Amino acid sequence: MCVPRLGYWACQRQLLSVVLLLTVLPSMPVRAEIFKYVDERGRQVFVDSLAKVPPQFADQLEKRQETLLPDPLDAAEQAAARVERERAADLASQRRKLEKLLRESETPVKVGRNRVLVPVTVVYGGRKAKTEMVLDTGATNTVFHKDALAALNYAAQPGGRARVAGGGSINTELVSFDRIEIGPYRPTNVRAMVIEHQGPAVGADGLLGMDFLMNVRYRIDYKRQLILWEPDRYEELQTLLLSLDAETAGNSAAPASEK
Repeated sequence: MCVPRLGYWACQRQLLSVVLLLTVLPSMPVRAEIFKYVDERGRQVFVDSLAKVPPQFADQLEKRQETLLPDPLDAAEQAAARVERERAADLASQRRKLEKLLRESETPVKVGRNRVLVPVTVVYGGRKAKTEMVLDTGATNTVFHKDALAALNYAAQPGGRARVAGGGSINTELVSFDRIEIGPYRPTNVRAMVIEHQGPAVGADGLLGMDFLMNVRYRIDYKRQLILWEPDRYEELQTLLLSLDAETAGNSAAPASEK
């Protein structure tokens, strides 16, 4: 089966070789029963079915086995059709794999009010909390609001004081989470800060800081409201998918005599 990466076009050439090979292979002989009788004029008549024998000649039947070769053109067409079906199935399988890889490289986000909200799942002690974090390249550390993680019943250590907007400072906690899930990433044993949010509601559960963002490559598609992880690879997958669709459309449009 073709791999939708560097070996794709080489695989297509191999597939074409298989088509050519199958069209020139000798047809397999088949065995058939032949019935013989002598008609009223004394002529020998040969038929391939008892139903073709007139009743008055049934008592003189002779049966023999004949080796028949099928029409080589029919055999070649059947072989080509079979390979074409297998090829179409292989192209469809490759397309599904490419689509899956593209989906795994995308994360829907919320864009508005001059910020990007990223869905982040926090795992601790087998429990999960789903949060929406502001992507903040100006924040050194990832910081969660305490009320967003209330269901986790986590153990924390004192984290000291941290400065907040407006010049004040608040107490922080340090928590070692089992895992956080962001798009395709699943870092484990993640230490993050937790604070008691003060002031009016901000519509977010904290800040996703550079301690995570500096270790990944991403691009924000503001129009589609998506984060594209590993954008170079994402574009390569899109190009492969377009090539695959063009190949499939070309196969569908080709006349039967050319397939």
